[in-house]
Amino acid sequence: MASINLRNDPIPSSFLHYLLPAVSGMVVKSLYVMVDSIMVGRGVGADALAALSLTVPFFALFLALALMIGVGGAALMSTQFGRGNRAEGQNIFNQSILMTLVISGLLVTVGFTWLNELVLMTGASDALFTMTRDYLEIMLMFFMVYAMGWVLSCFVRNDGNPRLAMYSLVASALTNVVLDFLFIFVFPWGVKGAALATGLSQLVLFAGVMTHFIRGKGELRIRLNPVGLSWVGKIFSTGLPTFFIESTVGVSTLIFNWVLIRHGGDLYVTAYSIVINVAVLVLFILMGIGQACQPIISFNHGANEVGRVRETLLLGIKSAIGFGVVALMMASLATEWLIGLFVVDYPALSELASLAMPLYFLAFPAMAVNLMIASFFQAVEKPTLATILSLGRGFGFVLTGLVVMPWLMPEYGIWLVVPFAEMVTLLFSLYLYYRYQARTVPAASVVLNT
Repeated sequence: MASINLRNDPIPSSFLHYLLPAVSGMVVKSLYVMVDSIMVGRGVGADALAALSLTVPFFALFLALALMIGVGGAALMSTQFGRGNRAEGQNIFNQSILMTLVISGLLVTVGFTWLNELVLMTGASDALFTMTRDYLEIMLMFFMVYAMGWVLSCFVRNDGNPRLAMYSLVASALTNVVLDFLFIFVFPWGVKGAALATGLSQLVLFAGVMTHFIRGKGELRIRLNPVGLSWVGKIFSTGLPTFFIESTVGVSTLIFNWVLIRHGGDLYVTAYSIVINVAVLVLFILMGIGQACQPIISFNHGANEVGRVRETLLLGIKSAIGFGVVALMMASLATEWLIGLFVVDYPALSELASLAMPLYFLAFPAMAVNLMIASFFQAVEKPTLATILSLGRGFGFVLTGLVVMPWLMPEYGIWLVVPFAEMVTLLFSLYLYYRYQARTVPAASVVLNT
């Protein structure tokens, strides 16, 4: 793989160098959930699809915690490398691994101890309780290796080997598809089979990214020497925005499921499951664009190259908005085909999902800008601003929308909650960005020239 010089190479070529691996990795990440849902919907039934929807909050929380450490630690490592501090970058990596092992171990223990209580928190009906529990129970068995695989992939990407991270994720996803088919259609193992397929595929991801360290391809090494805690707080604070971005899916899904169960029952939950599965794919691609910009921004921020930082952000925003518009068009023009991936011969469900999907996807053009600006703040060591922004879009504005939109439009307001939250967040994002620019660069550089 050709090397890249983050200090001197043109920004577009640096961006493309990271874009395909980052986006591919995020697409693969969404496929872990999406493929399970498609296979379960077609192979087991609509109730099983609803049960998987109820597990999304926990799945998203686990991933959010892993990526909080991985993205936060990798961003700090890149900044230190940009400043020439190789030893400190290695130290950040060591502490990130320790944090991952401790946190994932605690979560697995809590999950197994209070598994029934956690399932009850989802609002699962009696018909969905057992399937929801079965899926979560098996996934918990693999969570520690799952967390390690995602954390290591972040560091491998920033340690100059983004294609290995991509190849490992693709191999893992293909494994998941094959095992899903085998465990659901050949062996009738239902949701347990889907969970087992996802869990086993994580071993492939972990093994793939470990080859980077075994073969000594980058600067980083896995060492067993004593690890300090000097960077733990900084890793947490830097990665916290990623946690809120990722956990937005889980929190909003949990809240939506509560509301939908009371609003229309299991049918509404299943329709939302279809919408959110497709939406997660779009969300993760937008996040992949942000991840492609992150090492470039972090390195050049560390090197005090303000112009290159701004150019990277502009390129990322344009790319993300373009994709957000394409996603909205797809949801509007190919709605029936997208829904048909998940269910067949269920007219009531198809009709409801066909109403919901185009309305929900109105959020993505605004979301594109919001995610890019949050990623920018994270990359330039302004985690507080990124956290405030992520909290607003992921919690505060969504909760406000859940109160306002169904009241304003009782028939379909529930599906416009996320577009409402993203539009309000867009105004907030632009305000925070211009305020940051006004304080850190000359006045002539404040405006984002397009």
